[in-house]
Amino acid sequence: MTCIESDFNVIEQLRSSLSESQRQLLHVRERLKGKYIETDWDGELRTKFDTLLRSVLSRRLSAGTPNMETRLEARCLFVTGEAGAGKTESLNRLFRTHPALQTRGEHRSALLRTTVPAPCTPKTLGLVMLKELDYPLSRDLADHIIWARIHELLPAKGILLIHMDEMHNLTDGANSLQLDTIRKTLKALMVSPEWPVGLIISGLPALVPEMRRIDEIRRRAQFVTVPLLQMPRDVQMVEDLIIGLGEVAGVSLCNAELRDIAARLIHAALNRFGVVIELIHEAIELAVLGGLPLGIEHFATAFTDRTGCSAPMNPFITAGWAELDCTLVLADEPPVDTGWQPTPKARRGRGRGNGGRL
Repeated sequence: MTCIESDFNVIEQLRSSLSESQRQLLHVRERLKGKYIETDWDGELRTKFDTLLRSVLSRRLSAGTPNMETRLEARCLFVTGEAGAGKTESLNRLFRTHPALQTRGEHRSALLRTTVPAPCTPKTLGLVMLKELDYPLSRDLADHIIWARIHELLPAKGILLIHMDEMHNLTDGANSLQLDTIRKTLKALMVSPEWPVGLIISGLPALVPEMRRIDEIRRRAQFVTVPLLQMPRDVQMVEDLIIGLGEVAGVSLCNAELRDIAARLIHAALNRFGVVIELIHEAIELAVLGGLPLGIEHFATAFTDRTGCSAPMNPFITAGWAELDCTLVLADEPPVDTGWQPTPKARRGRGRGNGGRL
């Protein structure tokens, strides 16, 4: 039995141990997570990724004929956005669905994905990439040897594209000497005469100024910025999301509350699309768990579960919600003094909402 088969057996055993109501809730969660919400920036991301892909497939011409053994320099694509804005899910879907990145028989995908750890140096990143490339590490290696091994392994593994997520962990706080090392490391991957590789680099917005200062990177780069939601422009869109995801889960809701919920939800999520989706999912699960129509009280509880905040600090409860600082939704730890208040009781008797489009 393989490790993967053993892991699946453990999961199935745990699933079978759940109560009927918990299995129902699990199915609801899976349906919600399986429903991808396409956004305006998905099209831009796909277009710029296709440009990057063409750069790694372009061959030099010799007497008007493509030289099969010599490719042109590759480029890089920066995808940035605030934490919780939705960039990771958009990239996941792009990589999962793009026909050029699918495995074929024994051939692995041409894309190598790695997450930049925190804190990080070019050497640390190189060690992570060697692990992703299945290179056995039995002793400490010098920086230049690590990256030489990577350059040797990329053609052997058929890797043409590398995605480096959370790249700000490498550039944040780096001094000019360290940034120069980062520049040379990234440039060497893109301009390698033997095997140029395209880069997809994602992270927080602070990454962009650091990279744009580096001329060798800037002139080879394209940038996609995942935008924040805006009020009142995006309130209707969030209303439609609540309706549509409610239908996916089979819960009813009250149309009279929708606009108020949507506006408060955008504020509670710090205008970040990904956090909006997560809070909708969590509120729906609470509604299903309680066997009640989806209402504002479920969003209030979902926000409290995430932040540990008291009722006066909950944007779904207090009348002055627009003045609240909701940054706690992204905090690693809840505040020390929560000032706990009982969660409002759910109200009954709501009708089923109209259909939405996802």
